[in-house]
This record gives sequence, C-alpha cells and structure tokens, in this order.
Amino acid sequence: NYWRDNGHFAYLFNAALFNGRPLIKPEELEDLDTEASSILEHRKHTESISASRDIIKARKRSSAHGVEFVLLGNESQEHIHYAMPMRIMGYDYNAYKKQYDSNSKKYKTSSGMSSDEYLSKMKKDDKFIPVITLTVYYGSKPWDGATSLHEMLNIPEGMEPFVNNYRILLVEARKNKLTLHNVRNIN
Repeated sequence: NYWRDNGHFAYLFNAALFNGRPLIKPEELEDLDTEASSILEHRKHTESISASRDIIKARKRSSAHGVEFVLLGNESQEHIHYAMPMRIMGYDYNAYKKQYDSNSKKYKTSSGMSSDEYLSKMKKDDKFIPVITLTVYYGSKPWDGATSLHEMLNIPEGMEPFVNNYRILLVEARKNKLTLHNVRNIN
C-alpha cells in the first residue's frame, strides 16, 4: 500500500530510473485498473490470459505538443520469483495488447488505409503508450533469480544475438540499501 501513494510511487521511480531527479511528479500520476486479460488466437487454438499487477499508473505530462503518456507498473516481491522476466513480459504484453485492441476498433473499414495497414488493424503512424515496470524485492536473501529472459534460457552457442531478450528493472531493498539491477543511469 505504501507505493499506492503518488508521492511515494514517484519517488521510487525517480530514484530507480533518474538518480533521484524529480522527472515524475506525483500530480501527473493516475491509478489504472490492475486487472488485465487478453485472448491469444492461433488458427484453431484460443487461450485467455489473465493477470493482475500490483500497481499500474499512467503518467500524464503536458508538453509543447500535447500530453505525453507513460504507463508505470510496480511489482512487489517478498520472495525470489525465478520466472520474473517472463511474468513482467506478460504484464507488459497485456498493457500493449490492450492498447492495440482499443486502437484497432477504429478501423472497421479499409477507407483511408493501405492494405497492409488494414490487415494490421493499425496505421503506420499509430503509436502506443510505453510501459515501464519496476520490481521491488524485499526479501532477506540476495536476489539470485534471473533479471533477463536470456538468463532463463539454454541458448545454443552463436544463437544468442537472434533470441529476443527481455530485461526487468529490479530494485533490491534488502538491509535498507537499494541495489539497482539493469537500470541505466540517465544524467
């Protein structure tokens, strides 16, 4: 519940992503529904996938050209989750899929669209809101789980450059010290 407070949430993301620079303001944050579901369809097989994030907020910031949006998700872990990269990948996929499904509803006819755009149910210049998920681990043991999809895979020699990777942003809060994993410092 601590991170549900917009001030605490902004502080966490600013500390983890921007070395404490206050680029995310509490007043820019809005709570979103944490429940997400999507349908995976492949020929004769259909599967429903449901997931519930701990917290997700939209950051809405005025800019010279309108409003900038970013979706910020927070997952809290008391125990090491050895499949965390896959779990975060699923949450992020659901957030993008929800945006895609909402956007594609606009295109009921091919009017004003190329054949590729109509087939994609997406215009070439359509853009989605980016998703950033931060995992905070509170456990007493050091995190020894994967922080990327590649760490979960047995990739044959020479194939790694061709296997897509998915990295998680992990903050380890053990012993009141923050250890940042896979976070690129932005100056």
